[in-house]
Amino acid sequence: MRLNGRYVAAFIIAILFAGYFLFGSVFNNDTSDRQELDGQAPSRAPRVVYEVFYAAEQPGYLVLRGQTQAMRAVSVRAETGGRVVEAPALEGSRVEEGDLLCRLEVDARQAALDQARADLRAAQQEFEGAVTLSDRGYRSQNSVSVLEAARDGARARLEAAQQEMANTFIRAPFSGWFDSREAEIGDFLAPGQSCGIVLELDPLLAVAQVSERDVGALSPGMAGTARLITGEVETGTIRRIARQADPATRTFRTELAIPNPDGELRSGITAEITIPLPVRRAHRVPTTVLALNEAGHIGVRIIDAEDRVAFVEVEWLSDESSGSWVSGLPDPARVIVQGQDFVEDGAQVESVAAQ
Repeated sequence: MRLNGRYVAAFIIAILFAGYFLFGSVFNNDTSDRQELDGQAPSRAPRVVYEVFYAAEQPGYLVLRGQTQAMRAVSVRAETGGRVVEAPALEGSRVEEGDLLCRLEVDARQAALDQARADLRAAQQEFEGAVTLSDRGYRSQNSVSVLEAARDGARARLEAAQQEMANTFIRAPFSGWFDSREAEIGDFLAPGQSCGIVLELDPLLAVAQVSERDVGALSPGMAGTARLITGEVETGTIRRIARQADPATRTFRTELAIPNPDGELRSGITAEITIPLPVRRAHRVPTTVLALNEAGHIGVRIIDAEDRVAFVEVEWLSDESSGSWVSGLPDPARVIVQGQDFVEDGAQVESVAAQ
């Protein structure tokens, strides 16, 4: 049977159209898939929520952890040996400078003192007699000088014997508190052994270590507050800031002097020391937005006018119940408050203002 040419042509055209739509769709889908795999297909920018924060004048302060220490703590030691025969000072009692803490047995010291006095009298008489004879021309000047030297030697031995006698009385070197006794009646003290410890507690020192980053903001005479773990809150002034850092910690010893005339405040108590700093402009932001960069520096992620993320290093000043005070942000600052953990510095984002 012979087919009409027009029907054949129509059939061929229909086949070509069907093939075009079939293979064209597959080609387009394959091309689209390859573009997505190659990263050529456009991706949607991550969405973050931001809030605008404005700077305000904030009186900053520095909070330090430390403890109280006595102004002076001295172990009062014997300068000569002997048995303790008297210990009148009571542990924990107030003592004044020169008060007797321990008295040692005199032993042969009194005899040595009496002998030194007698030797000085004899040497003095010989010297005076030689001077009289020298004036009359019966003694040479050289012999007078020898006797004068002997007299001076006797006087020096007497002074040494008197000092040795005085050393049997161990006295408080300054006014303070006799904190602990280390020798009782009947104990033998060798030279250098301790009778007891005397503390000077007025003023009392609240001592802390300040980092090299913060030490420049402090100076002697600045006011501060010490909150003791026992509940007391005391005010004082910075007495001293060390000029040399601790080689192990790179921190500087700082002492806050607190008046303590009655000695009620004790040494060795844990203290939180607060030093007010000059007023500075700062932002109060939610504590949750604070983050650390790869270098370990604290900062905040913000977005600029083109919705690009920027990590800004800040200086932490203080904490409040409503957030943290920081310095170093632009004013005003568009701070990312949601989604900051999922974006990197320089990333393009879609920003939405917090409600």
